[in-house]
Amino acid sequence: MSDQAPDFDVVIIGGGPAGATVATFLKKYNPALSVLILEKEKFPREHVGESQLPLVSHILDEMGVWDKVEAADFPIKLGVSYTWGQVSEPWEFDFFPTEEFTDEARPAKYEGQRQHTAFQVERAEYDNILLRHAEGLGTQVREETLVREVLRDDDTITGLKLDTGETVTAKHYVDASGHVGFMRRAMGVESEAPKELRTIAFWDY
Repeated sequence: MSDQAPDFDVVIIGGGPAGATVATFLKKYNPALSVLILEKEKFPREHVGESQLPLVSHILDEMGVWDKVEAADFPIKLGVSYTWGQVSEPWEFDFFPTEEFTDEARPAKYEGQRQHTAFQVERAEYDNILLRHAEGLGTQVREETLVREVLRDDDTITGLKLDTGETVTAKHYVDASGHVGFMRRAMGVESEAPKELRTIAFWDY
């Protein structure tokens, strides 16, 4: 291993909600950390996964970004309805009693009844809000940057080789690349998903 000081404290692969959330909490609770996000695409970009639960709003509030998401005027949800598998009967539950919910001006505050609601987001805009929030806290963000190779010394990651030919190093690495699992695969960490959960989503705007 090299004795040279790493380029960053933390390097994160992936600038989606997972990567932006990790970066935000790192900078919120330890502002002195140097954090880099490597994102292969240019934001904003479309992505599937628009429906949220109220707990996500709690996390957004702790991140300090709930007000920005609320200001985007995404539809809010008071509950959900699922049709799952071979059962045709919908599975429904409420986050907040609809008969008790009162209309209020938006943007609102994260208090009272709004602590029990969720957003139905448009991912291109939502993901961009979260990434820019992390960037505003001091996270370095490099978009349109592809990680080509995970450099290793046995079971230790020593660096990431980029499509630019550069190598970036860090004390810690975070794989937020989603189902791609770039570092997970490179390190040989695999998991088998139950076959019955291998489904296809059709979506459109």
